[in-house]
Amino acid sequence: MGAIESRVYRAYWNDGLLDVFAAVGVLAIGISWTFDVVVAGAVTPALLVPLWGPFRQRFIEPRLGTVEFSDARERTNRERLRLVILLGVGAFALGVSLYFLRDRLALDPDVSLIAGLPAFLLAVLAALTALLVSTGRFLAYAALLILAGAIGATSGWEPGLILVSAAFPMLLVAIAVLLRFFRNNPVTTEGPE
Repeated sequence: MGAIESRVYRAYWNDGLLDVFAAVGVLAIGISWTFDVVVAGAVTPALLVPLWGPFRQRFIEPRLGTVEFSDARERTNRERLRLVILLGVGAFALGVSLYFLRDRLALDPDVSLIAGLPAFLLAVLAALTALLVSTGRFLAYAALLILAGAIGATSGWEPGLILVSAAFPMLLVAIAVLLRFFRNNPVTTEGPE
């Protein structure tokens, strides 16, 4: 039963909806940073999180149904979520520390990667999400964010442009995955009212 449940768990996250939300979040943060309304970008994830459930109910569950995982899986999920939160807080603390210590580190301004720091922090969150939901696409998103952060920072781009440049390919992949899911899983019943 464990192997079957593991496959179902991976399939549960394979519809592309979480990918779309993640890409939209990165895009919104990048745009808000570009237009110097960083606060709007900071609240975007908080606004997206409560929308995910209703969107899943409306667009995914009529095609796939619902699933209830075992108590053991739920315990594993809680443990992974705790780990993700701890590592995320650690990455955030490291990022903030590096930002405030940037002058002491005496980095050459031409090669400073500080502008890529938001992308690097989001890459950590993407990698942790890959661990949490057992999907490799989020590792690819993490690599894309790292690449955009490194190339953008060494090219003199601002953090907002770096995030936007990473968000567009993420969004294209996310939409492709979601559309493939819709094509392969048409609505067969009206579902519960």
